[in-house]
Amino acid sequence: MKRGIFCLVGLLISLALVACTNPVEQKDISSRVKPPVMYIEKAKLTDQEDKIAKLLGLDSEHIIYDFHLDNSVKRVQVNTYKLIDGEWKLVYGGGCLDYRDAEGRLALGFKNLAEELRIAIQSENNSSTTQYTANLPEDFRWMSSATSSLSDRTEILYEKEIPLVIQILTSKNYVRSFPVEQFSTPEEYKDYEHVYAITILFSQKSLSDLISVR
Repeated sequence: MKRGIFCLVGLLISLALVACTNPVEQKDISSRVKPPVMYIEKAKLTDQEDKIAKLLGLDSEHIIYDFHLDNSVKRVQVNTYKLIDGEWKLVYGGGCLDYRDAEGRLALGFKNLAEELRIAIQSENNSSTTQYTANLPEDFRWMSSATSSLSDRTEILYEKEIPLVIQILTSKNYVRSFPVEQFSTPEEYKDYEHVYAITILFSQKSLSDLISVR
């Protein structure tokens, strides 16, 4: 009997605490955890898509992202950078196209970014595939490497680059992997010979807008 009373009292206390919680505070908490309206995240493949990916031999060297925008988007651009003298220098900006859909998918395929990259962007009304290769004198086959990629859902802000991939290639026996957020602090990579990055940018300016400004 006492055990039943204690349980009842505990339940009443819990209900009282909920009733006494300031509704304004509850609203503030919920607003802080509200997911972004525009975002990019790792794609969650369906069973059929996963089977097709495995059939094509896609592995960790192929990264697929889904992105969600609003109707004001006009352009999407994927840039590849190399770290030179402590600064990011553009190597390739081939994934640039006029884009008008609110949802889309980006696929990146590479083994090492020093030599190759394949970019595919698809949506309801857009389809674009670009690829670049480089013949460099260095032999990267025996180098150590570390690749990090964006894994969490990330908010999209127009005209702001989002780092998607950071790859380090080095002759050192040990290489440390850095989160992609450290794209903004390139000095962290000073101990490595070859560091590459892939970013994506969504814009409310079309390609024709850029040309007219020039």
